[in-house]
Amino acid sequence: MKYSELLKNSIKKEKLTLNEISEQLENLGRKTNKIYISKLQNGKLPPASDNLNDVLAKILNIDPIELMTAAYREKIPPDVLKRLVQTA
Repeated sequence: MKYSELLKNSIKKEKLTLNEISEQLENLGRKTNKIYISKLQNGKLPPASDNLNDVLAKILNIDPIELMTAAYREKIPPDVLKRLVQTA
């Protein structure tokens, strides 16, 4: 599953607004805004950093490794990802 899909599905499942997520992120020391989160869930920006993904996973009650794995699949160049899969 793509990073943006996982994020969007998780937000929908938790029934949180982007404002609520932004507030919770700020309360946990990660200042961002609803526009940034919207762009992440709609695939208009590359996946967030590990630090932000870790906090998002807590807020959205998902496995942080699952979210980071989805992010890495999109961040790692395809030829490097292919090599990683072959050597695993």
